[in-house]
Amino acid sequence: MGIRAQLRLALGLPAPPRRPPPVRCSANGPRRLIAYLTGGSQGWILEFLWRDLTATAVWGEQDAPELLVASDRDSLAAAMDGANALVLVMFQGHLQRLLRDGIPAERVILYLSHTRIGLALPDLNRLHAVLALNGQEQALLRIAGVEAQRLHWFPAGYDPGKFFPGPALAQRAIDVLLVGRYVPIANPSYHERKRFALVCELAGLLIGQGLRVVMLGSGWQGCEYPLPTAVERRDVPHRDYGAIYRQARLVCSVSAQEGGPVSFLEGLASGCLMLSVATGFAADFQCGVDGIWHLPLSAEAAQWCEQIQQCLQIAQKDAELAGGGGSSTRQAYLQCAQFEPLAGQLRQLCDQPVAAGSME
Repeated sequence: MGIRAQLRLALGLPAPPRRPPPVRCSANGPRRLIAYLTGGSQGWILEFLWRDLTATAVWGEQDAPELLVASDRDSLAAAMDGANALVLVMFQGHLQRLLRDGIPAERVILYLSHTRIGLALPDLNRLHAVLALNGQEQALLRIAGVEAQRLHWFPAGYDPGKFFPGPALAQRAIDVLLVGRYVPIANPSYHERKRFALVCELAGLLIGQGLRVVMLGSGWQGCEYPLPTAVERRDVPHRDYGAIYRQARLVCSVSAQEGGPVSFLEGLASGCLMLSVATGFAADFQCGVDGIWHLPLSAEAAQWCEQIQQCLQIAQKDAELAGGGGSSTRQAYLQCAQFEPLAGQLRQLCDQPVAAGSME
């Protein structure tokens, strides 16, 4: 009996719950790719990304793996047991628990949207693959010792059939578009990351300058900060976002940390000017080039307001930016971020041999 067991016995504490048996996969079983999406992922971007990635033609090809979704450890184990399966873990907070509960590490593809302080990671070189959304996260993972062949740039993602260039900027009715759902203060981590207080203060300053501002996303009717009535709040299905982007001159995000966001790709594809902190996809671009600008984290609302006005003025004098079509640099980046090539990349990972250890 170990020391911990002896202490529990002496203190009259109950025995810890018995861990489930390890999952056993088989090279001769049915090929499967399983997304691990818990109930908390429903209605959020991870669920939408999985839906769009799996709607592409590559999964209808001969010998493509079967696509499944598991919402808890038991349903995941049932789908993997006896199968030649891989699991796409779409939130790093789930990884440690799944590995402790018998999910074989060599069967895991980790989708790492952005680093989260306080969530420990195991040795990622045990995994089948790690997907990093942007160059900064990719560099951090390399610094942490993740092998280059295991690490893949995966800038997911957008649908070019829904998001494409609109008219010239001068013909667009919305001056500034702020994209994202509002989450109450009761979720402090998300609240601090998205900096909703700063968003609302900035919106008020922009309205004061005579600019037309639109908030695109759900939850803003319950916003806990003062917002001028002139700020338009639109809550529409995601399939209708493209038409709104194509009416916007500039898309702004003050978020302190991003893995993406998808709204950056969507605004980029729609020919919008882009202003944000140098985080996520934005940090892959040079500031002040191709209609993309960054401000430091320390910038206050007045600085954001001033920079937005400068960006709009600069675009009036630049024929390429004013046209709303997008530069060759933008187009090259967007080509890699479309769902079709990303799905093909994921399919290739499914076709790679799995390290020994999880087979019967």
